[in-house]
Amino acid sequence: MQTTALRYFLAVAREGTIAAASARLNVAPSAISRQIANLEAELACPLFERRPRGMVLSQAGELLARHAHQVLASAEQVVTEIQELEGLQRGLVRIATTEAFAIDLVPGVIAAFHARHPGIRFELSALPPGQATQRVVQGEADIGLTFSLEPSTDTAVAYRNSLDMVALCAPDHPLAERRLIGLTDLAAYPVALLPRDTTLRTILDAACAAEGIAIEPVLSANVLSAILPFVRVTSGLTLMSSIALQGQVGRGEFRVLPIRSRRSLARGIEVQTMRDRRLPRAVQAFLSVLVAALPPMGDGDGTARGSTDV
Repeated sequence: MQTTALRYFLAVAREGTIAAASARLNVAPSAISRQIANLEAELACPLFERRPRGMVLSQAGELLARHAHQVLASAEQVVTEIQELEGLQRGLVRIATTEAFAIDLVPGVIAAFHARHPGIRFELSALPPGQATQRVVQGEADIGLTFSLEPSTDTAVAYRNSLDMVALCAPDHPLAERRLIGLTDLAAYPVALLPRDTTLRTILDAACAAEGIAIEPVLSANVLSAILPFVRVTSGLTLMSSIALQGQVGRGEFRVLPIRSRRSLARGIEVQTMRDRRLPRAVQAFLSVLVAALPPMGDGDGTARGSTDV
């Protein structure tokens, strides 16, 4: 089985249809169909269940998908090792992270690394936490930086910590000069929050319930890029990790307000890599720089609680 057929097969498995895989790969649908038909003929069994709304892996397809990820990762490793003969002059680092870290923190680390090693290329994907981890597990990302309510068991964890959430407001907000606020202060102003299916809302809602406080967001959005403009131009507040927007806070675009609550507002954060994988030299070098840019493990932001709290 050649790697081209396996790449096409995995693209259909990921996208759910040949048409979507064709658009992603920029390859004719007929070429993808032919490669999958060849695989099914070679293995003498169907790899997909054809359904009205798309294609789902069969049991045999699930087995092949696991094998395909390993084969493609091994092929990539050989190419990378050959390129590494030139040192850190060439290479690709693929990063999957939650949006909170994709706005400011990770691009800043990439920029600093690029200044020293301009031949290294980067691919950055902003995804929900579970999807970021899955990209790493499947070998589609080299490094994952994500929030986690429980320690990951599917990846190798290069860094784990527990970081508090803080409130974010505009510099002219009535609370901007406060050193500490409570959950009742949040409830007194318009609040913009991520949806309920996020780690942030899970932790916040539990803390509010413990104090008998109800916070109904004026704006609920699944991307921070929609929330931040609201906070800039209103008397509104939002919540996020204490290290998420350090650059913008440092430039005076926002103020950070620590929050006092009866229940911990800490969330776990992990830097993940594929388990049992030998990382390419460029990935390993960038991983070291990324971890060094994060708070020391066990230290959090100065008020960290142990990672077992989340």
